[in-house]
Amino acid sequence: MRRFAVGLLAALTAVAAWTMPAPETAAGAVDALPEPVAENRSQVWFCPGAAGEVNPVLAAQMVSPGIVGFSLPVDGEIIDSFQNRIEAGVGDWDVGDLLLFHPGPAIVETSRSPSAASVIYRGPDQLAADGCSTAAKEWYLNGARIGQGDTLTLRLFNPLLEQGRVALEVVSEFGFEPLLDLQNMSIGPRSWEDVSLSLLLGEREQMAVRVSVVEGVVIPSMHRVTENALAAWPGESPSARWEFPLAQVAGTDGTISVWNPGAEPAEVGLELVDRQGPIGRFDLNVAPGREETFNISSVTTREAGLVLTSNVAVVAAVRSDGPAGAAATVGAPRPADRWLVPAHGVVGGLDSFVFVLNSGDESVEVSAGPAGGEAGAPVDVPPHSIARLDIGGRGADITASGPVSVAWVVTNEDDTGLGLGVPVAATAP
Repeated sequence: MRRFAVGLLAALTAVAAWTMPAPETAAGAVDALPEPVAENRSQVWFCPGAAGEVNPVLAAQMVSPGIVGFSLPVDGEIIDSFQNRIEAGVGDWDVGDLLLFHPGPAIVETSRSPSAASVIYRGPDQLAADGCSTAAKEWYLNGARIGQGDTLTLRLFNPLLEQGRVALEVVSEFGFEPLLDLQNMSIGPRSWEDVSLSLLLGEREQMAVRVSVVEGVVIPSMHRVTENALAAWPGESPSARWEFPLAQVAGTDGTISVWNPGAEPAEVGLELVDRQGPIGRFDLNVAPGREETFNISSVTTREAGLVLTSNVAVVAAVRSDGPAGAAATVGAPRPADRWLVPAHGVVGGLDSFVFVLNSGDESVEVSAGPAGGEAGAPVDVPPHSIARLDIGGRGADITASGPVSVAWVVTNEDDTGLGLGVPVAATAP
C-alpha cells in the first residue's frame, strides 16, 4: 500500500449511504444482518480516522431494535469484525481491546433506519471525536494549520471492493500549491492512503484541500497531531449557511476558517452567541479561491456558538487550541428537529456533553435523554443562544419544538474531542 505519511495503520472518518455487503461475521457473533426491505433499509457508515497512538471506540445508534455490524478493512480484506444486536439504543466496539493502537478505517452497518455512527479516538495523551455522514463525489476540507512540530495528514479511505481514484487541489495562504503527485491518486480496494501535508509543505498558517472523486467511492478526513493533542474532522460540501453549536471549547482559543472555492467574492456574516444570548455580529470578506480566519477568542473567552451566513456557498470549519487540548469540527448546513449522538457517554473516564444551538428568533423547547431511554425535563433554549445538556446514560436522542443544531464534546485532563451530531431527516408520510 502506497504511503505518503508517517504512521502505522490508518483511519476512521465519516460517510454513509451506499449499499455494502454485510461485514464478515466474527466468531460468536449474532445472526447475520437481515436483507434490507423498502421500509427498513440498511445504512452503511464509513469512519476513516486518525493517526497516532490512539484506539478507536466505534458507536452506532438506532431508534428501533436491530443489528449493528462493525468491520475493519485493511489491504482489500476484513481483518476483524463484530456484531451487536441492540434494542433502541447504542451498540459500540472498543477496537483497542483487540488491536492496540489501531486507528484504521472502519465500516459500520445498521439494519434499521434512522441510525447514526460516530467514533472516539483515545490514547495516552490524545483524544479526538468524529462523526459519520454521507458519501459525495467532491469533498472540501479546510480549517487546518501546520505549526512547528505539527503533523497534518489527509486520509483517503476507499471502503469498496473496487479501485478508487481522486484528484486533489491544495490551497494555502500562498495560493494554489502545485503538488503534481497529488493530481491523480489511486486508492486500492478496502484500503487507504495517507498524504502528509506537513511533510510535503512544512509550516502553513492556512490549509484547504478539495478532493474530487474520479472513480469509485473515496472518503477523506483530516487529522492534526500536535505535541500532546489530536484533532480530527471530515470533509463537507459548500453551503451558504453553517451552524456551529460549539465553535469555541472551554479552556481553548477558538478560530473559524472560511474558504471560498467559488469564482465570486464571499460576503460572510458571523454571529457569535453563548448561553446568555447574542455576543455580536462580525463581517468577513473572502476573495475567490482564498481562505480567511476569525479569532473567536478575541471577542469572548467563554464557550460560544456561531452562525455563518454568506451570499455565496463557502466551506467552514472551527478549531480550538489551548491548555484543554485541540479539537476541530465542521458545521451543520441546516438545523433540524431531531438529532442523534451515538458516542455520548460510551467511554468511561471522559466528561461528555451535548450542546444545542437555537439560531431562530423564537425560543425552542428541547427534550433530551439517553439512546432508547426516557427524556429528561424539557429545556428552554432562548433565541440566538446555546445550551449545554448533561445527559446520563449511553448515546443521546435530542428532539426540539423547532429547528436546532447539535454538537458533542468529550474531554479528559489531557485533550478534547469535538464532533457534530447526526440529524434525523423527517419521515415522508
